[in-house]
Amino acid sequence: MRDPVSVPFPEWDGEHARHLTVAPDGSVYVVPSGAHERLHQLVVGNSAIGAQFDGPIGTKVELALAGWVQLQSDQLIDRVNVDAPDGFDDTELVRTFAQMHEAGSIAVALHPSGEVRTCTIPELSLPGIGDRVPVSLGDGN
Repeated sequence: MRDPVSVPFPEWDGEHARHLTVAPDGSVYVVPSGAHERLHQLVVGNSAIGAQFDGPIGTKVELALAGWVQLQSDQLIDRVNVDAPDGFDDTELVRTFAQMHEAGSIAVALHPSGEVRTCTIPELSLPGIGDRVPVSLGDGN
């Protein structure tokens, strides 16, 4: 793993936000829509982290593979989406985010397992089994 990243986004203070990012240390940041590529460059850089796994690849997936969690609401559907590493278990944060957006359902995609949990807010449970930072970035750190 690389040295801790200096995140150029504000820490979340509980106010309404469409996108939240949870660092491996548990810090929660507000990352504006369209800025995930910038966070990806800071965290993942040019690592071929996604090439190590079968399945979908993309900015948010690779961030999850590096131990970061992305919570998002596009406000066009009655659901919030979460990309998280296997082992993520902050059910309360996900519920709070979903309630903030008056979402009727939650979709949590866990990486690298590929497990997807779709449920309503009261049904949500995250197992928290496994390593929260599942893979090395492959740069020797």
